[in-house]
Amino acid sequence: MQTQTLSYTPQWHSQLLDYMKKVYPYRSCEYLDWWLSNIDAAGQVCGDKCVIVTLDDVSIIGCTTWNTAQLMVGNDKKNFFVGGNTIMSPEYRGKGIGKGLYEVRNRIDNWFCAGITDMGLKANLKHVKSFTPIKPIQIYVSVNFSIIAQFLRKLLNHNRMKWENLIMPDFFEIGKKSLFVKVNDVGQIDVPQSGRWTDDKVEMVRDKEYFNKRFFRIYCAKRYGVYKYEKDGKLLGYAVFRRMRYMGFDMISVVDYRFMDRKDERLAFTVANKLAKKNNIGFVFGMSSRSYGFWGRPILFRARKTLNCGVGTKEIDFSDMLITSADEDLDFVYYK
Repeated sequence: MQTQTLSYTPQWHSQLLDYMKKVYPYRSCEYLDWWLSNIDAAGQVCGDKCVIVTLDDVSIIGCTTWNTAQLMVGNDKKNFFVGGNTIMSPEYRGKGIGKGLYEVRNRIDNWFCAGITDMGLKANLKHVKSFTPIKPIQIYVSVNFSIIAQFLRKLLNHNRMKWENLIMPDFFEIGKKSLFVKVNDVGQIDVPQSGRWTDDKVEMVRDKEYFNKRFFRIYCAKRYGVYKYEKDGKLLGYAVFRRMRYMGFDMISVVDYRFMDRKDERLAFTVANKLAKKNNIGFVFGMSSRSYGFWGRPILFRARKTLNCGVGTKEIDFSDMLITSADEDLDFVYYK
């Protein structure tokens, strides 16, 4: 048996897609194809960052994938890589073959990875010299009175609504002269040219290219509702929502948000609750690296479970960076 670690090129797309479909049989094939297509579009930028492990140079038995991103560090924009799937076929684990996948991270330090499992965290700490854990992602849940009707529908085995039937109003009023207005195209929102929305030391860039790539030109764009936050006609932030399903219950997910004043961040969950009530959904779900208290509007329950995050450098202070589910791709993994 001879194995080899090779740099991924678009010529491997079809074969790697088949491999990932085999490893993740319950994930959407459209999602996996979309993810690999983003890597293909990055071309030589990803280069040797995305690698595959082959058996006898024919069968793929493992891979690690990366995609491109940008960070604002102070006033400087820096290119970074975002970690995706790191996979080793179960029958080949524990034989030292997979070490080559983690060695890729030792070649560079400008990388970021979120949503790392506990097992993945142990592997990174063991094999990646540059791995630096940062603030984990918290999981938040909020409920409203629609939860009663939702439980009744579940008991009666009532069919859940179709995705396209989710009601997404054109706007939500939040206090006096404050609105969340639905955005259907990136041209309808004055995105800051720098892509910086907060005063955090480090921020993942949210420019027009980001909005198009993540919400408007994604394979499942119709499932997302992008809302800009305006007060007295001035743009002060945005929030993104979709419907999700967990343990048989529909939920409204707070996918992403940025506000120019950190005190406004909880408004993303406020609007999510309004959207949930509009659709007779009793649960709101959100993932964030921010620590929000229980009391407030709305009340937020924080789960004990957290998702690990890490970076490849100690030279940058990531302590206050806002990370949401849009930064670690779990939100884009749809299941059959």
